[in-house]
Amino acid sequence: MQEVESDWWFIGLPEEWRTEQDEDSILIFDQDELGCISLSSLQAKHGKAATEKDLLALMDEVGISVSSGKSCKIGDDYRGWEFETVEEGDYIREWFLYGGGHLLLVSYACAEDDRDMDRAAVDQILDTLRLKGDE
Repeated sequence: MQEVESDWWFIGLPEEWRTEQDEDSILIFDQDELGCISLSSLQAKHGKAATEKDLLALMDEVGISVSSGKSCKIGDDYRGWEFETVEEGDYIREWFLYGGGHLLLVSYACAEDDRDMDRAAVDQILDTLRLKGDE
């Protein structure tokens, strides 16, 4: 298993998955490039450690209601909410998470017809997510 890291966290990937990184996020693609996981870390606006309250404020700001998702725990360090939608033929899973003093936005997108193809693999990948310093 390969490992990808950001300034705040590590995540493990099966060998057949690959990554790209830009200024804002890390993208993880399955072997067929039919699905993509995107991870973006955000710091709280006030410069202090981000909390659940900051996450709820962000979700409110972008128009996402907690009641339309379900609470979740990802790995040992992140908590938040997961949402599933279909938009213009694309299946999208989104996680709004907080942990380690920052917010983490994760999304997985693929064609609606492929929605279950990588579901277990995505869940396994996200379960390896851990904060730096927890080694």
